[in-house]
Amino acid sequence: MSAFFEDPGLYRFVLENLSIGIYALDREQKVRFWNRGAEQITGYLAHEVMGQVCRESLPHCDAQGRVLAGSDCSITTTFREGRAVQSHVFTLHKEGHRLGVQIRTLPLVDGKGLTMGVAIAFEEGRADTVAEAGGALLCGCLDPVTGVSAQRLTRAVLTDSLNELQTTHHGWGLLRIHVLGLKEMVSRYGADSVAAFLRTTAQTVRHSLGAEDFLGRWGAEDFLVMLQTPSPVKVTATAELIARQISQSEVVWWGDRFRVRASVEWAIAGPDGTLDTLLGDLRPLHEPAHAAAQAGSSQG
Repeated sequence: MSAFFEDPGLYRFVLENLSIGIYALDREQKVRFWNRGAEQITGYLAHEVMGQVCRESLPHCDAQGRVLAGSDCSITTTFREGRAVQSHVFTLHKEGHRLGVQIRTLPLVDGKGLTMGVAIAFEEGRADTVAEAGGALLCGCLDPVTGVSAQRLTRAVLTDSLNELQTTHHGWGLLRIHVLGLKEMVSRYGADSVAAFLRTTAQTVRHSLGAEDFLGRWGAEDFLVMLQTPSPVKVTATAELIARQISQSEVVWWGDRFRVRASVEWAIAGPDGTLDTLLGDLRPLHEPAHAAAQAGSSQG
């Protein structure tokens, strides 16, 4: 029995097959190990990243899309200081959408106490379970193209939330994200190409939201987001974040890479509105600051 657990191959097998992502870098930050969990989370197979420099092929970014380096990069910090670091970062999925991940770095130290490499464990910051997604698809609650709430459910959730405002009087924010350029893609590459842009947008938005926020499909080219805050400042800040994350997302179609483009509008839900009037109140993201302030005071 003891010999079984002394076999190094056993522990490599465990690391290879864990559902969380695990990879290891050498002193040049080249990938030397990449497990199946890392493949499933990022979409990149081991042979596509082995030997590649991590900061070039799989850079970590902050919420504004800035590549993390120096003291802002947990991997660099672990190399320099020889200590474990935990952080939330964004990376790019192979399919092009921005992916929020929780990472923990661990120094790999030799017998002399020198840091020879870094091991990184990571998992998605937000994820729906397979059981939840499967059940929702069967009942028609999820959009089969993007995996987010279907339009029928989106309308029901927003309508119920507006009705609750009659008693709670606690407003919330609404965003409409309109994906641009889909008609041009259909004319050039066919209808199937549109699904890739919608999926990428949905995944990017999902990883930009909090756990209490709601994302749903709305029409052929739109998504609606309900934010659990009545503050115009917080709503527009989230809208800015989503717009940046989408603009940094890509879709690969027949070997060509396309940037995803979208417009974002926002409004604040109050106790006296309907869904139709709320949608009519949506305003462009980059509206003058005094308009946002007036919107906030009118809801207060």
